[in-house]
Amino acid sequence: MINDNLEATIKTVFKSWFLDFDALGNIEFVNSPYGLIPKGWYYELLGNICKCVTKGTTPTTLGKDFTDSGINFIRGESINDDHSFNRDLFSHIDNETDVLLKRSRIHENDILFTIAGTLGKFALVDNSILPANTNQAVAIIRTNKIMPEMLYSYFIGDWQIEFYKRNTQQAVQANLSLGTIKNLPILLPDSKNQAQYMHIIKPLIIAIKNNFAEIEMLHELKNRVLTKLSLNR
Repeated sequence: MINDNLEATIKTVFKSWFLDFDALGNIEFVNSPYGLIPKGWYYELLGNICKCVTKGTTPTTLGKDFTDSGINFIRGESINDDHSFNRDLFSHIDNETDVLLKRSRIHENDILFTIAGTLGKFALVDNSILPANTNQAVAIIRTNKIMPEMLYSYFIGDWQIEFYKRNTQQAVQANLSLGTIKNLPILLPDSKNQAQYMHIIKPLIIAIKNNFAEIEMLHELKNRVLTKLSLNR
């Protein structure tokens, strides 16, 4: 699949920049609490580079029912392993319920990250699924100090896996707290290298999103054709 190759390329680029540092040429290194890093780079906690990190609530806990149509309601199972959305698994809520759950309204360019059930699935939101809301099994990560595509590339590059694995809360159902999500240390380049890195990465992410859109369009077309065929029988 084309997106598999694009994601593999992002992983390779990310490793070259943030793990091996071989994309940077002849550079000076300095000490940090997490080991040697390029001079001018620094660590920041994920929560400190985000406008918010939050989660939602199941409508039924507020005495509200799901509806047959309306505002998209995204659960963990609505996020695919390839970071796309399975719209067939969206639930729906009405506008009144969405107002009650305004804290967990989803915005364009939010990163959704599953924190209960199947942990660690993630997706970058575009406006094709909006308006939308979510429940307590999905964290909403909304950046404001780096581009959302940049943070998204860290997740694709598996930057988060070991830290979150070590800090998973084991109960009846394994889960990650919002505090743990926020405490992930993020290695950030200086502004010049951020711009150079994003010049490489952003077109790859845009290509992946465009492919998702095309796949969804074909899926909808297939459903319309099948519906028409069933009606004509």
